[in-house]
Amino acid sequence: MKKVAFTTTIPQEYIWAASAIPVDLNNLFILGQSKKFIISGEKHGVTRNTCSWIKGLMGAVVEYEEEFDTIIAVTEGDCSNNHGLVNLCQHFMPSIKVVSFAYPADRDERKLRYELDKLGEHFGVSYEQAMEIKEKLDLVRERLRVLDILFYQKKNVSATEFQRLMVASSDFGSNVEVYSNKIEELIKLAETSQSNVHTISIGYMGVPTIISNLFGYLEDELGVKLSYFEVENDFAMLQESKDLIEQYQNFNYPYELNRRIIEVEKQIKQRNLKGIIHYAQAFCHRQLDDIIIKNRLSVPVLTIEGDAPGEVDMRTKIRIECFVERLKEVL
Repeated sequence: MKKVAFTTTIPQEYIWAASAIPVDLNNLFILGQSKKFIISGEKHGVTRNTCSWIKGLMGAVVEYEEEFDTIIAVTEGDCSNNHGLVNLCQHFMPSIKVVSFAYPADRDERKLRYELDKLGEHFGVSYEQAMEIKEKLDLVRERLRVLDILFYQKKNVSATEFQRLMVASSDFGSNVEVYSNKIEELIKLAETSQSNVHTISIGYMGVPTIISNLFGYLEDELGVKLSYFEVENDFAMLQESKDLIEQYQNFNYPYELNRRIIEVEKQIKQRNLKGIIHYAQAFCHRQLDDIIIKNRLSVPVLTIEGDAPGEVDMRTKIRIECFVERLKEVL
Protein backbone atom coordinates (compact mmCIF):
# COMPACT_ATOMS: atom_id res chain seq x y z
CA MET A 1 0.00 0.00 0.00
CA LYS A 2 1.45 3.36 -1.03
CA LYS A 3 2.34 5.98 1.56
CA VAL A 4 1.47 9.65 1.27
CA ALA A 5 3.57 12.10 3.31
CA PHE A 6 2.59 15.63 4.28
CA THR A 7 4.24 18.65 5.87
CA THR A 8 1.51 19.54 8.37
CA THR A 9 -1.99 18.42 9.31
CA ILE A 10 -4.16 18.03 6.19
CA PRO A 11 -7.50 16.31 5.38
CA GLN A 12 -6.17 12.79 5.88
CA GLU A 13 -9.62 11.38 5.13
CA TYR A 14 -8.84 11.57 1.41
CA ILE A 15 -5.68 9.52 1.81
CA TRP A 16 -7.45 6.75 3.73
CA ALA A 17 -10.30 6.80 1.17
CA ALA A 18 -7.73 6.25 -1.60
CA SER A 19 -6.52 3.09 0.22
CA ALA A 20 -3.19 4.78 0.93
CA ILE A 21 -1.36 5.32 4.23
CA PRO A 22 -0.97 8.87 5.60
CA VAL A 23 2.41 9.80 7.11
CA ASP A 24 2.94 13.11 8.92
CA LEU A 25 6.59 14.02 8.34
CA ASN A 26 6.62 15.94 11.63
CA ASN A 27 5.92 12.74 13.54
CA LEU A 28 8.62 10.87 11.63
CA PHE A 29 11.06 13.62 12.51
CA ILE A 30 10.36 14.17 16.20
CA LEU A 31 9.80 10.50 17.08
CA GLY A 32 12.70 9.23 14.98
CA GLN A 33 16.40 9.98 14.59
CA SER A 34 15.88 13.73 14.87
CA LYS A 35 19.51 14.86 14.92
CA LYS A 36 20.38 12.61 11.99
CA PHE A 37 17.49 14.05 9.98
CA ILE A 38 18.60 17.63 10.73
CA ILE A 39 22.13 16.91 9.51
CA SER A 40 20.71 15.29 6.37
CA GLY A 41 18.43 18.28 5.79
CA GLU A 42 21.40 20.66 5.98
CA LYS A 43 23.35 18.49 3.53
CA HIS A 44 20.44 18.73 1.12
CA GLY A 45 20.29 22.50 1.02
CA VAL A 46 18.37 23.68 4.10
CA THR A 47 20.41 26.54 5.58
CA ARG A 48 21.68 26.40 9.16
CA ASN A 49 19.63 29.41 10.27
CA THR A 50 16.38 27.73 9.22
CA CYS A 51 14.00 26.19 11.76
CA SER A 52 15.13 22.71 12.84
CA TRP A 53 11.70 21.32 11.96
CA ILE A 54 12.18 22.21 8.28
CA LYS A 55 15.64 20.63 8.30
CA GLY A 56 14.22 17.55 9.99
CA LEU A 57 11.33 17.24 7.55
CA MET A 58 13.77 17.35 4.65
CA GLY A 59 15.94 14.72 6.30
CA ALA A 60 12.92 12.49 6.92
CA VAL A 61 11.93 12.66 3.23
CA VAL A 62 15.47 11.74 2.21
CA GLU A 63 15.52 8.82 4.67
CA TYR A 64 12.15 7.41 3.59
CA GLU A 65 12.20 8.48 -0.08
CA GLU A 66 11.55 5.01 -1.47
CA GLU A 67 8.43 4.57 0.68
CA PHE A 68 6.64 7.72 -0.43
CA ASP A 69 4.50 8.02 -3.52
CA THR A 70 3.32 11.58 -2.89
CA ILE A 71 4.00 14.56 -0.64
CA ILE A 72 1.19 16.98 0.20
CA ALA A 73 2.58 20.44 0.90
CA VAL A 74 0.49 23.07 2.67
CA THR A 75 1.17 26.27 0.74
CA GLU A 76 -1.20 28.55 2.69
CA GLY A 77 -1.86 28.32 6.42
CA ASP A 78 1.54 27.06 7.53
CA CYS A 79 5.21 27.99 7.52
CA SER A 80 6.36 29.82 4.37
CA ASN A 81 9.55 27.75 4.45
CA ASN A 82 7.45 24.84 3.20
CA HIS A 83 7.72 26.36 -0.27
CA GLY A 84 11.50 26.05 -0.21
CA LEU A 85 11.25 22.58 1.31
CA VAL A 86 9.02 21.41 -1.53
CA ASN A 87 11.38 22.86 -4.13
CA LEU A 88 14.28 20.92 -2.59
CA CYS A 89 12.24 17.72 -2.53
CA GLN A 90 11.36 18.13 -6.21
CA HIS A 91 15.02 18.76 -7.05
CA PHE A 92 16.55 15.85 -5.14
CA MET A 93 13.65 13.39 -5.43
CA PRO A 94 11.83 14.05 -8.73
CA SER A 95 10.10 10.65 -8.59
CA ILE A 96 7.89 11.81 -5.69
CA LYS A 97 4.73 13.66 -6.72
CA VAL A 98 4.11 16.95 -4.94
CA VAL A 99 0.52 18.07 -4.36
CA SER A 100 -0.34 21.47 -2.91
CA PHE A 101 -3.12 22.18 -0.42
CA ALA A 102 -4.14 25.56 0.97
CA TYR A 103 -6.22 26.65 3.93
CA PRO A 104 -7.97 29.88 2.81
CA ALA A 105 -7.07 32.65 5.25
CA ASP A 106 -10.69 33.82 5.49
CA ARG A 107 -12.03 30.27 6.09
CA ASP A 108 -14.29 30.78 3.07
CA GLU A 109 -16.44 27.69 2.53
CA ARG A 110 -16.26 27.81 -1.27
CA LYS A 111 -12.49 28.15 -1.32
CA LEU A 112 -12.05 25.33 1.19
CA ARG A 113 -14.40 23.08 -0.77
CA TYR A 114 -12.33 23.82 -3.89
CA GLU A 115 -9.14 22.73 -2.09
CA LEU A 116 -10.83 19.56 -0.80
CA ASP A 117 -12.13 18.70 -4.27
CA LYS A 118 -8.70 19.34 -5.78
CA LEU A 119 -7.22 16.90 -3.28
CA GLY A 120 -9.96 14.41 -4.07
CA GLU A 121 -9.33 14.74 -7.79
CA HIS A 122 -5.67 13.86 -7.33
CA PHE A 123 -6.51 10.72 -5.35
CA GLY A 124 -9.57 9.77 -7.36
CA VAL A 125 -11.78 10.18 -4.28
CA SER A 126 -15.13 11.96 -4.08
CA TYR A 127 -16.22 14.23 -1.25
CA GLU A 128 -18.82 11.61 -0.30
CA GLN A 129 -16.16 8.86 -0.07
CA ALA A 130 -14.02 11.06 2.15
CA MET A 131 -17.08 11.74 4.30
CA GLU A 132 -17.48 8.00 4.86
CA ILE A 133 -13.94 7.89 6.22
CA LYS A 134 -14.64 10.95 8.38
CA GLU A 135 -17.53 9.11 10.03
CA LYS A 136 -15.22 6.20 10.90
CA LEU A 137 -12.44 8.44 12.17
CA ASP A 138 -14.94 10.44 14.22
CA LEU A 139 -15.48 7.32 16.33
CA VAL A 140 -11.77 7.44 17.20
CA ARG A 141 -11.94 11.18 17.85
CA GLU A 142 -14.87 10.64 20.20
CA ARG A 143 -12.72 8.31 22.31
CA LEU A 144 -9.97 10.95 22.24
CA ARG A 145 -12.49 13.44 23.65
CA VAL A 146 -13.26 11.00 26.46
CA LEU A 147 -9.54 10.63 27.19
CA ASP A 148 -8.98 14.39 27.11
CA ILE A 149 -11.71 14.94 29.72
CA LEU A 150 -10.23 12.27 31.97
CA PHE A 151 -6.78 13.75 31.40
CA TYR A 152 -7.64 17.16 32.80
CA GLN A 153 -10.18 16.09 35.40
CA LYS A 154 -8.25 13.26 37.06
CA LYS A 155 -4.70 14.48 36.31
CA ASN A 156 -3.32 10.95 36.56
CA VAL A 157 -2.01 10.37 33.03
CA SER A 158 1.51 11.36 32.00
CA ALA A 159 1.46 14.58 29.99
CA THR A 160 4.34 13.30 27.86
CA GLU A 161 2.44 10.17 26.86
CA PHE A 162 -0.82 12.02 26.32
CA GLN A 163 0.80 14.75 24.23
CA ARG A 164 2.51 12.24 21.94
CA LEU A 165 -0.78 10.46 21.39
CA MET A 166 -2.53 13.71 20.51
CA VAL A 167 0.23 14.78 18.12
CA ALA A 168 0.02 11.40 16.38
CA SER A 169 -3.68 12.00 15.61
CA SER A 170 -2.57 13.93 12.51
CA ASP A 171 -2.05 10.55 10.79
CA PHE A 172 -3.32 8.18 13.51
CA GLY A 173 0.13 6.66 13.61
CA SER A 174 -0.47 5.38 10.06
CA ASN A 175 -2.51 2.58 11.67
CA VAL A 176 -5.94 3.46 13.06
CA GLU A 177 -6.45 0.13 14.86
CA VAL A 178 -3.15 0.29 16.75
CA TYR A 179 -3.76 3.96 17.55
CA SER A 180 -7.26 3.20 18.87
CA ASN A 181 -5.86 0.50 21.14
CA LYS A 182 -3.44 3.03 22.66
CA ILE A 183 -6.36 5.36 23.40
CA GLU A 184 -8.24 2.60 25.18
CA GLU A 185 -5.16 1.70 27.23
CA LEU A 186 -4.83 5.28 28.46
CA ILE A 187 -8.56 5.57 29.15
CA LYS A 188 -8.40 2.42 31.26
CA LEU A 189 -5.34 3.75 33.11
CA ALA A 190 -7.06 7.07 33.81
CA GLU A 191 -10.26 5.41 35.00
CA THR A 192 -8.55 2.96 37.34
CA SER A 193 -5.73 5.10 38.76
CA GLN A 194 -6.06 7.42 41.72
CA SER A 195 -6.81 11.04 40.85
CA ASN A 196 -4.17 13.69 41.42
CA VAL A 197 -6.33 16.77 41.90
CA HIS A 198 -4.18 18.74 44.34
CA THR A 199 -1.50 19.89 41.91
CA ILE A 200 -1.42 23.21 40.03
CA SER A 201 -2.78 22.88 36.50
CA ILE A 202 -1.19 24.79 33.65
CA GLY A 203 -1.67 24.78 29.89
CA TYR A 204 0.67 24.61 26.92
CA MET A 205 0.25 26.81 23.87
CA GLY A 206 2.16 26.83 20.60
CA VAL A 207 3.63 24.28 18.22
CA PRO A 208 4.70 20.88 19.62
CA THR A 209 8.00 21.30 21.41
CA ILE A 210 11.32 20.01 20.19
CA ILE A 211 12.50 19.77 23.84
CA SER A 212 12.27 16.08 24.68
CA ASN A 213 11.80 16.19 28.47
CA LEU A 214 9.90 19.46 28.93
CA PHE A 215 6.66 17.95 30.20
CA GLY A 216 8.40 15.36 32.34
CA TYR A 217 10.47 18.10 33.94
CA LEU A 218 7.37 20.14 34.78
CA GLU A 219 5.41 17.21 36.23
CA ASP A 220 8.10 15.05 37.82
CA GLU A 221 10.46 17.70 39.17
CA LEU A 222 8.30 20.77 39.73
CA GLY A 223 5.04 19.10 40.69
CA VAL A 224 2.74 20.93 38.29
CA LYS A 225 0.26 19.27 35.95
CA LEU A 226 -0.02 19.93 32.22
CA SER A 227 -3.78 19.79 31.68
CA TYR A 228 -4.18 21.32 28.24
CA PHE A 229 -2.33 21.21 24.93
CA GLU A 230 -3.63 23.82 22.53
CA VAL A 231 -2.26 22.85 19.11
CA GLU A 232 -2.32 19.14 19.88
CA ASN A 233 -6.04 19.33 20.70
CA ASP A 234 -6.53 21.22 17.47
CA PHE A 235 -4.71 18.52 15.47
CA ALA A 236 -6.97 15.89 17.05
CA MET A 237 -10.12 17.63 15.72
CA LEU A 238 -11.94 17.25 19.03
CA GLN A 239 -14.74 19.63 18.08
CA GLU A 240 -17.76 17.87 16.62
CA SER A 241 -18.55 18.77 13.00
CA LYS A 242 -21.26 17.83 10.54
CA ASP A 243 -18.98 17.54 7.50
CA LEU A 244 -15.41 17.94 6.26
CA ILE A 245 -15.83 21.61 5.44
CA GLU A 246 -16.92 22.46 8.98
CA GLN A 247 -14.21 20.22 10.43
CA TYR A 248 -11.43 22.05 8.60
CA GLN A 249 -12.99 25.46 9.21
CA ASN A 250 -12.91 24.65 12.94
CA PHE A 251 -9.25 23.69 12.68
CA ASN A 252 -7.68 26.83 14.18
CA TYR A 253 -3.96 26.25 13.59
CA PRO A 254 -3.77 27.44 9.94
CA TYR A 255 -5.87 30.54 10.46
CA GLU A 256 -5.75 33.82 12.38
CA LEU A 257 -4.52 34.04 15.97
CA ASN A 258 -7.72 35.52 17.42
CA ARG A 259 -9.76 32.30 17.28
CA ARG A 260 -6.89 30.42 18.91
CA ILE A 261 -6.76 32.89 21.80
CA ILE A 262 -10.52 32.70 22.30
CA GLU A 263 -10.32 28.90 22.50
CA VAL A 264 -7.39 28.95 24.92
CA GLU A 265 -9.19 31.43 27.18
CA LYS A 266 -12.24 29.16 27.15
CA GLN A 267 -10.07 26.21 28.20
CA ILE A 268 -8.36 28.26 30.93
CA LYS A 269 -11.72 28.68 32.61
CA GLN A 270 -12.99 25.17 31.93
CA ARG A 271 -9.84 23.43 33.16
CA ASN A 272 -9.00 25.92 35.92
CA LEU A 273 -5.55 26.62 34.50
CA LYS A 274 -3.31 28.88 36.59
CA GLY A 275 -0.81 29.71 33.88
CA ILE A 276 0.24 29.07 30.29
CA ILE A 277 3.58 28.07 28.84
CA HIS A 278 3.86 29.44 25.32
CA TYR A 279 6.43 27.54 23.28
CA ALA A 280 8.08 29.20 20.28
CA GLN A 281 10.40 27.45 17.86
CA ALA A 282 13.59 29.32 16.98
CA PHE A 283 13.46 31.10 13.59
CA CYS A 284 9.67 30.62 13.40
CA HIS A 285 7.35 33.44 12.30
CA ARG A 286 4.88 32.41 15.02
CA GLN A 287 7.18 34.04 17.59
CA LEU A 288 5.52 37.30 16.56
CA ASP A 289 2.30 36.07 18.18
CA ASP A 290 3.83 36.18 21.65
CA ILE A 291 3.09 39.79 22.63
CA ILE A 292 -0.57 39.42 21.63
CA ILE A 293 -0.92 36.17 23.56
CA LYS A 294 0.54 37.72 26.72
CA ASN A 295 -1.72 40.76 26.45
CA ARG A 296 -4.91 38.82 25.76
CA LEU A 297 -4.84 35.85 28.13
CA SER A 298 -6.17 36.18 31.67
CA VAL A 299 -3.41 34.14 33.37
CA PRO A 300 0.39 34.55 33.56
CA VAL A 301 2.25 33.40 30.42
CA LEU A 302 5.84 32.18 30.22
CA THR A 303 7.38 32.03 26.76
CA ILE A 304 10.19 29.58 26.15
CA GLU A 305 12.12 28.88 22.98
CA GLY A 306 13.60 25.71 21.54
CA ASP A 307 15.99 25.21 18.64
CA ALA A 308 17.51 21.75 18.18
CA PRO A 309 16.30 18.46 19.70
CA GLY A 310 17.51 17.96 23.26
CA GLU A 311 16.59 18.31 26.92
CA VAL A 312 15.69 21.44 28.88
CA ASP A 313 18.75 23.66 29.25
CA MET A 314 19.71 25.22 32.59
CA ARG A 315 18.65 28.77 31.67
CA THR A 316 15.18 27.57 30.66
CA LYS A 317 14.92 25.46 33.83
CA ILE A 318 15.58 28.52 35.99
CA ARG A 319 12.97 30.56 34.12
CA ILE A 320 10.38 27.78 34.45
CA GLU A 321 11.11 27.31 38.17
CA CYS A 322 10.63 31.04 38.80
CA PHE A 323 7.37 30.97 36.85
CA VAL A 324 6.04 28.00 38.83
CA GLU A 325 7.02 29.64 42.13
CA ARG A 326 5.15 32.75 41.08
CA LEU A 327 2.04 30.70 40.37
CA LYS A 328 2.27 28.98 43.75
CA GLU A 329 2.61 32.32 45.56
CA VAL A 330 -0.63 33.57 43.99
CA LEU A 331 -2.62 30.58 45.29
